[in-house]
Amino acid sequence: MNAPVRVPVLTWHSMNVAGPDYARNEHVAFREDLETIHRMGLRVVPVMEIARALVEGRLAQLRGCVGLTFDDGSDFDFHDLPHPAQGPQRAMAGILRDFRARHGAGAQPRLHATSFAIVSPAAREELDRTCMIGCGWWNDGWWPQAEAEGLLAVESHGWDHNHDSLARTVASSPRGAFDLRTKHDADAQIAQASIALRRLRGREGEVLFAYPYGVPNDYLAGDYLPNHMADHGVYAAFSTDPAPVNASSSRWSIPRYVSGSHWKSPAQLERLLGAAGCLPASPRAVADEPDAATQPGWRDCLRTWEVNDARVLAGDLFKRCFGHGIPDYPRHFVLVYSPPAGTGELAVVAYVHQTPYGDVHLGGGMCVDERAYRRMPRPLFAQVREQGGLATIVTRDSVAMLGDSLASFGHVGESRARAADLRTGYVDTGLPHLMVMWRKPLDDAQKARIIDRVDAHGPF
Repeated sequence: MNAPVRVPVLTWHSMNVAGPDYARNEHVAFREDLETIHRMGLRVVPVMEIARALVEGRLAQLRGCVGLTFDDGSDFDFHDLPHPAQGPQRAMAGILRDFRARHGAGAQPRLHATSFAIVSPAAREELDRTCMIGCGWWNDGWWPQAEAEGLLAVESHGWDHNHDSLARTVASSPRGAFDLRTKHDADAQIAQASIALRRLRGREGEVLFAYPYGVPNDYLAGDYLPNHMADHGVYAAFSTDPAPVNASSSRWSIPRYVSGSHWKSPAQLERLLGAAGCLPASPRAVADEPDAATQPGWRDCLRTWEVNDARVLAGDLFKRCFGHGIPDYPRHFVLVYSPPAGTGELAVVAYVHQTPYGDVHLGGGMCVDERAYRRMPRPLFAQVREQGGLATIVTRDSVAMLGDSLASFGHVGESRARAADLRTGYVDTGLPHLMVMWRKPLDDAQKARIIDRVDAHGPF
């Protein structure tokens, strides 16, 4: 007789970034956990497929499968971000892309994860200040992009999580738990979220729901969700009960294991999955070479970020180039290199600042980590050289991010710097060492007045 089928669903919290290692950084953990799952011969499938198989009584078709989820839906799920204390963090979606590039599309053909997002824009804005680091990294603009790419679905984590750090929530029940006991409260938190989620993610249809705080009460799991489906539009709901999904699991409380709580190392995850009876359906073939179609271009590997405080991200690079720390100027830009196919860690490879000076900006502090070129695969290196190099890329990107500024000026003291500025789009002003990139159409008299004003400023 075949053993009962058990399908684990796992979840990570991408905002948990307290250090550089597995135990303190969910991005590091997720990357290593993907490798553990793959090494064990388990197949990743979308959690909606697991929910449908459970409801339709065909869970046996998913023997050897596992589902992947993230909770809360911050920008860390989709965007690489410059954590002010821990440095650049690879997005969870980026880690999925890296895995596919590293192993080939055939290794995990159904590779997919689900982000359970807090839906209320106002709640996310407030929670960004009270629970995260106040950088505005809890948005929904990436939701349609993620859905279109096909690696990441966005589902519901409730309207405002009934979170205890919010000044007020839409439910009347005590904050800090999800113990809703009336249809009014449940509609406000769950039905309202489903309606808004469909619009914001750009995909209609049924919604999956994950209980905030992970624990369903009897009213929600036993009455509201099963008996009012036409109102709330939820197809199935997920808890954080640490168990695999099996044929007797409730549709309204599908269990999930939580990283950092139910396992805390790759070895513990392997033991957890083995003890749960989650065995591979059949041997798998591992693709040794990346699929050529998945090879990234230079823009996939190099992104410019504006950061409030560049000391953590670029302080060492700046000091190597100039012998002192980064000046306390208002606007800082770093170029971050994401190695293709997950072959290394994210690294800051160039820096520049653009200081506001009236209606223009004064660019300076350009520095480049020349070692980065040696770490690049040859095709990528060639692409970067075609763009003019790392200095050109970060300068051009920084100028493009200056909003309504009329121009960006550069004070150039040596020939290589002048050549880099010319490649970027700067032109000579006719004055020694002073170059400019005009960003708005101006007549000659206007340009002359601005040049004279910047010249009067002196070197910068």
